[in-house]
Amino acid sequence: MSPQETKNKKLIDIFQALIKLLQAKKFEDISITELTRQAGVSRTYYYKNFTTLDDIISDFETLNIIKYIRQLPNQSNLNFSTLMEHYFQLVLNNIDSQLTLLKSGKEQVLIKSFVTTYQYLLQNGMIIRFSKSKRAEDEYWADFIAGAVINSSLSWLKRGSIETPKYMGKKLASFLELA
Repeated sequence: MSPQETKNKKLIDIFQALIKLLQAKKFEDISITELTRQAGVSRTYYYKNFTTLDDIISDFETLNIIKYIRQLPNQSNLNFSTLMEHYFQLVLNNIDSQLTLLKSGKEQVLIKSFVTTYQYLLQNGMIIRFSKSKRAEDEYWADFIAGAVINSSLSWLKRGSIETPKYMGKKLASFLELA
């Protein structure tokens, strides 16, 4: 396993341990010792890579979205509707962790992660700019998009994910006039 693969595996392990612990107790009641023991990683690993437990969530969400997008065919040609379709599929694939984070009040961490990931994908040419207007260049646009996407995806999951990811992707593109 390469150093990057090892790093990613440890991140996945500590995130999964955090989710498991969050299903049993409050966020503020989780100790670093308990978390690292559950994850099978050292406390040194935690302190070297994270400042807070929120950092674990943020780093994992960013890694998860980027890995998922990289696996898609024609990733450089993704329009907003298609990107959202795939994002909704990703959150559906991770419904337990998403709903656990919602129950724990961690929506803002998910939003922050989405902003970071969205900016990374744009900067690296992995997605096309969605709007021909100047609003996409506004400094608040990524925050606006992230809030809309995360809140919509969490509401969709809470309601039982009745609509398909494709439908939700088109719906968001329509809401944001990006279709």
